[in-house]
Amino acid sequence: MAAPKQHAVSDFSPPLTSSLTLRRHSLNGTDLGVGGLGHNPVGQITYDPTGYMSVSMISTTPGDIPPPRTPDKPTYDDFAKVGEHILAYAGELHIAWENSTATSGRVYHGPLMMSSRTSWLGTKQTRNYDVTMNATETGGRDVLHLWLRNETSDQVANLYWARAPPT
Repeated sequence: MAAPKQHAVSDFSPPLTSSLTLRRHSLNGTDLGVGGLGHNPVGQITYDPTGYMSVSMISTTPGDIPPPRTPDKPTYDDFAKVGEHILAYAGELHIAWENSTATSGRVYHGPLMMSSRTSWLGTKQTRNYDVTMNATETGGRDVLHLWLRNETSDQVANLYWARAPPT
């Protein structure tokens, strides 16, 4: 007997484009900024119903972003600074259907076709997910909470993405 079709993160279609609303990374309950993205990065994640995804995030911490250079072109140092404080990747999107439901489970980003972290190329990035529909904190927009736990360092990274408003 075939398993019934399940719905989860991939049902954020047509393509889900969400804005990063909050990022938390903690060690023993202490909030940390991680990976050059600081405490309040901004970004977008897009899940396409054809099975692909992309994400980009950048720090908003003063000093992490070079100053505007209008009308001059950005310098090499400007590009290097941005490179230290950005995370971007794209690839396939897969749901781990075993133990997943419409509102919680595990999602795989990958194998990644591109990444600003070259060590991630060709890898699968595993994330746990929780979906909150019509969240009051976002004025009724749906929220996708992605999180992962590093057992070695006892750190938990939490990303909260609010669905982009309709255009």
